[in-house]
Amino acid sequence: MHGLRMDLRYGTFNNVTGHDLYCGIQRAFLHRDALPKLKRALALLAKELPGYSIVVFDAARPMYAQAALKRTVAGTPYTNYVSSGTTGGLHNYGLALDIGLADSAGVLLDMGTDFDSFEKCAGEVGEAAALETGRLTQQQIDNRNLFRNIMKRAGWVTLPSEWWHFNAYTRAYTKEHYPLFPM
Repeated sequence: MHGLRMDLRYGTFNNVTGHDLYCGIQRAFLHRDALPKLKRALALLAKELPGYSIVVFDAARPMYAQAALKRTVAGTPYTNYVSSGTTGGLHNYGLALDIGLADSAGVLLDMGTDFDSFEKCAGEVGEAAALETGRLTQQQIDNRNLFRNIMKRAGWVTLPSEWWHFNAYTRAYTKEHYPLFPM
């Protein structure tokens, strides 16, 4: 798809677990019901920010990878940031994307934290305080808002604790209407 690039972090060692959970695979899977929303986001991006691209860090996630992520944060203050390794989260339904935004030179926009940061300022809920303390700049927050705005207009639901995470539907709707993604 034009305007879409892969950087599947769980297919590398560059992620919060420090392990290559996808054995180097750089193919992302997404439930077909989420595809029209992704296409809308790409169309908005092409119209409003020509040359920019969406960079996919993670999409549908197998349950074994979810369990590995949960083990990484078990017993830490971050345990609530990661969905259960047995019941799963929206990635396990194929209805969530972890993504970034790259400019026309292919450089990721500075969002103030890396993908999968557990810092409070990683999401909208911690931005104001982080701006006050200087942890985040106004430009970083503007980059996040630009990205969120495009994704929301395309029909995606944001996660207040993570600038990179977008759901095709709410958690309640997903769990009521969809089975876990077969992987």
